[in-house]
Amino acid sequence: MQNLSVQTVIVNYNAGAWLPRAVSSALNCIPGPVTVIDNASYDGSVQGLRDLIKDARLKIIQNADNVGFAAANNQVLVNLDTDCVVLMNPDCELEPSAWPSIRDVMLADQSIGLAGARILNADGSDQKTSKRDFPTPIQALLRLLGLGRLSRRDFDRGKEPNKRHPGDYGIEYVDAISGAFMVARAAAIEEVGVLDEGYFMHCEDLDWCKRFWLSGYKVAWVGTARLVHAKGVSSSVRPARVLWYMHRGMDRFFCKFEGKKYNPVFRAVIRFCIYLLYLPRALLALIRKVR
Repeated sequence: MQNLSVQTVIVNYNAGAWLPRAVSSALNCIPGPVTVIDNASYDGSVQGLRDLIKDARLKIIQNADNVGFAAANNQVLVNLDTDCVVLMNPDCELEPSAWPSIRDVMLADQSIGLAGARILNADGSDQKTSKRDFPTPIQALLRLLGLGRLSRRDFDRGKEPNKRHPGDYGIEYVDAISGAFMVARAAAIEEVGVLDEGYFMHCEDLDWCKRFWLSGYKVAWVGTARLVHAKGVSSSVRPARVLWYMHRGMDRFFCKFEGKKYNPVFRAVIRFCIYLLYLPRALLALIRKVR
């Protein structure tokens, strides 16, 4: 049977006990090497990984500073020597179906440049961000206000897969998949380019999906590929800062792909609202952390 060579990249920042779980599941599920790039963690997670996992396929790169998600992944993406690369968060745990399902789909359709999986919460429910639309300015504002369901497109596609298509977890071509788990074709990356390092964290996955589509490649969601994502393990220490990067990333995505479609006044209003909404969200996150 035809196969695809593959390597896995996991960017770590204070993921604690989740890091060896993620690495172990990747080593068990995905053939090929696993590279962990640590962004100056201080929680002992890298040492814990070294103590628990003794596998020749594991390589660890320790950065002196936190360079961000995109820049860390690009340390490997700029010099790929395999057919595909898996980018995976350190708070994910793969089920055995994850790589084989996506491998078969990418072998069958060479136009798929980027593929994602069905992402589950710890309780088995679906994470709605595993497949999504590209946000329009209005949709983005509604989501930031917690009113995403008022947007019809968001309501139709953003719902959990098992509620939208009962019993159907096949292949869908979607605008975007989650950056928690992405499988990219190396040949496509040569055309699309690596991750945009202008995003420190958040929205770089949306940006990459957009560029794959603009370059003529499909982005696929493969429902038979499954994994659990704890979500927010690394970001829980500094929630306000993470929210800042999220809003800044949203602003960058808007300016890069949508801003030129609107007149300067409307564009300025949208950008102002993005940052204005950061303040109450950051305050609420800080209050919750204190509690």
